Amino acid sequence: MNTNKIITIGRQFGSGGHETGVKLADLFGFEYYDNKLITLAAKEIGFAPEYFENVDEKPKFNNAFRIFEGVFAGNYQYENYFSNDMLFKIQSDVILKLAEEKSCVFVGRCSDYILRNNPNVASIFIHSSVADRTQRICNRLNVTEQKALDLIKQFDKRRASFYNYYSNKRWGHCESYNISVDISVLGEEQTVNFLAEFIKKRFEM
Repeated sequence: MNTNKIITIGRQFGSGGHETGVKLADLFGFEYYDNKLITLAAKEIGFAPEYFENVDEKPKFNNAFRIFEGVFAGNYQYENYFSNDMLFKIQSDVILKLAEEKSCVFVGRCSDYILRNNPNVASIFIHSSVADRTQRICNRLNVTEQKALDLIKQFDKRRASFYNYYSNKRWGHCESYNISVDISVLGEEQTVNFLAEFIKKRFEM
């Protein structure tokens, strides 16, 4: 029986979900996967990560990505086009494979849905006040408040569309996760501590 423990994190843009995931991974000694996952998925079939970045947490569109002629490694062989759905399938396979191999923290990419049949998953959604998110984005990206607000709207819409398209759940809704936390209430450090206690109880650690 696989005893690996998995933490999945969904998050609003600018809420601190990435930082929370990193700190939880460090605290428990788990592997952390975010953008790194795209590179792993690319290596699975011998493509540059740029192909995957184009569809990273974006819903399916009518366009496809042109693929150079030839036969590629692995079981993924195509003639001319690589669809967003197939890219999602490959990323899903990578997530499932990693979860079988080690205890992990996955951020985004419908990881909670992909691992829905795994009994050892703690699914978390991180959100925060608009003011807190705006300030965080301004500091991190050195942009104006209006630009930060525009980015919040853009990325939250993209993440919701991606999640809702590929899962049978709703992005950001409490029933889609084990626990949903407003990081602006306790602050980042105390939220990590709070979630750590939840995870210990969840996995009887």
